[in-house]
Amino acid sequence: MKFKKIPKSYIKVILDRLFRLKPASERYERVFNDILNKFLIFENREETDTSCLNPDEKISLVCKIFNSSLDNNIKNDHFINEYLKKEEERLFLLNPLSKKYLEADINFNAALEAIKDEEDLKLNLLQMLQLNTLKCEAQELRKEKSLLYPIEKVLLCEGATEEILLGKFSTICEYDFKKNGIYVLGAGGKNQVARKYYSMAEEYNIPIFILLDSDAQATKDLILPKLRAKDRIYIIHNGEFEDILPKKIITDALNYRYSSCYNCKEEDFHKDAKTAKELYEIFKQKGFGDFKKADFAKTIKDYITIYPPKKEDLTEEIKTIIEKIKTL
Repeated sequence: MKFKKIPKSYIKVILDRLFRLKPASERYERVFNDILNKFLIFENREETDTSCLNPDEKISLVCKIFNSSLDNNIKNDHFINEYLKKEEERLFLLNPLSKKYLEADINFNAALEAIKDEEDLKLNLLQMLQLNTLKCEAQELRKEKSLLYPIEKVLLCEGATEEILLGKFSTICEYDFKKNGIYVLGAGGKNQVARKYYSMAEEYNIPIFILLDSDAQATKDLILPKLRAKDRIYIIHNGEFEDILPKKIITDALNYRYSSCYNCKEEDFHKDAKTAKELYEIFKQKGFGDFKKADFAKTIKDYITIYPPKKEDLTEEIKTIIEKIKTL
């Protein structure tokens, strides 16, 4: 069969997907199918179905296409290949397909050399570039460079606010998620958390910390029968994550963003009212458009990045959550 060479810009995409926090059987299957569909040249229509290929045939074809797209003068020392095998065993419950994919003779040396000067590289790519160059201990490199990878724990939360802000607050509490390998994963709502945890509990070896809003008792009840000894659930005492954000940080961040048309005060928020509901009304009254939790969280993140608060400025519950993650 004939094939097209993979452009350098797409080598970057492929490596990003291969180095993500997912079981090898899942991430390699997707990437390898994508390579075959995009770059394999079929001489007639009857040949276009690659689903009939067995894993060995698929791996052989993909390695040929991928490695032929790189500088053939750069030999592979298999350092990254062996590292990925060890990481897979540490992170996930290995299955036969994962083992087979991880034996693929992909020339990661040449691939990383091809993308090393690319801009806006994600942390997983930066980690592999540094690791491949220095051939050092991965955990020490992560701590030194705040690279997040290799992952040590997963924080599974309901939505975007926690996903965007908890890492920033943890740094204020002198526990840097990126230095300590804490991967924050938003499930997309409380109704998705149990389903996501069920799947992860059957695949992951590393601890999982589950953070839920106070109205998610039913979700907790669904998880408890399958909760592993190494994992923990924390339910916010009253309300949702927006309700435990310090009101001063909220008001300062809103005034920073909307300084020309809004003077926000802590008195705008009432003690027993839901913060998200009050923000919805404020946005509506002030003509700021629809209140969206993710955009609001980014506003808070941008503000505290420029004007970082002190640990004592955070609520006790935020500090408690971070401490429990730290000690999991």
